[in-house]
Amino acid sequence: MTRDQIQAALARGVPFTLRMADGKEYPVPHRDYIWLPPRSSNVFVYDDTGHYTVLPLLTMTGLHSLDMEGGATDQETPSEPS
Repeated sequence: MTRDQIQAALARGVPFTLRMADGKEYPVPHRDYIWLPPRSSNVFVYDDTGHYTVLPLLTMTGLHSLDMEGGATDQETPSEPS
């Protein structure tokens, strides 16, 4: 994933989930639950208790969100050509 893809999901204003290479998923119900530091390759995702997880952009494999009409949309990181 790229910063631009995450920022585009935030701009849509709908909840989304970040998928990681290890299979874990991190929900982002609102823009207050995520922080993208300037010039960083990491993203901070907060949970409801205020704890956060530092996620490297390089290990993000996809983003799943609901569009405004309630349908699901997925963005996957393109795989390397073989």
